[in-house]
Amino acid sequence: MKQRMSSRFFGSCVIAGIPLTFIIWATLERLRSDYSPFRNLLGEYLVGPFSFLGTAAACLLAATFLALLVGLQLSVRPSGFLTASCVLVGVVAISLCVSAVFPMDMRPPDGSHPIITWTGIIHVVSPIRFSALLIALLLTLPGAYKRDEKWRPLARVTLFLGVFIIALQVAFILAPFDLRGLAQRGIGLVILVWLVLTGWRLRQVLPFTYGTAS
Repeated sequence: MKQRMSSRFFGSCVIAGIPLTFIIWATLERLRSDYSPFRNLLGEYLVGPFSFLGTAAACLLAATFLALLVGLQLSVRPSGFLTASCVLVGVVAISLCVSAVFPMDMRPPDGSHPIITWTGIIHVVSPIRFSALLIALLLTLPGAYKRDEKWRPLARVTLFLGVFIIALQVAFILAPFDLRGLAQRGIGLVILVWLVLTGWRLRQVLPFTYGTAS
């Protein structure tokens, strides 16, 4: 019973983290009326007025991923795929925090090229690493799900979302400058949908118990 309560608790944390993150970010978008959600990247909101809200949203999403990590370890049958997936979840959470702590180099108001700093370089690398790790996670996690009967129904959905994010990443790279922000937000929306589905599943399934057939 204690294991079941723990699994439900972390599933609830994942589900609760999504609307809170969305509300914080929507508030930031509303306050930054000088930015366009179609054009401006999410990283640009981490600099300037109300940037603390962007940092809070990124850290809250990182905490949501950590709750997911613990929930998966409690609920999914142990395997090499699960171990790899949990490592990827942990590094994804770290990448989110790094992106929030090290803001990007903004272009000066006169339109000239920004001065490149180490902070900006770290920020640029972190989202790239985040995207690559997230895709690897969504392609690896179905392997763990297939080894657990309780999670098997979610394997195809997770794999589909992983392939869909790859397509959105290509769209982001090829998108015109004025639509890059929209493409990036599309990727973020898919991530939030996946987190909600996984959190909801955590609340429903029984935790894995050694010696019990899956």
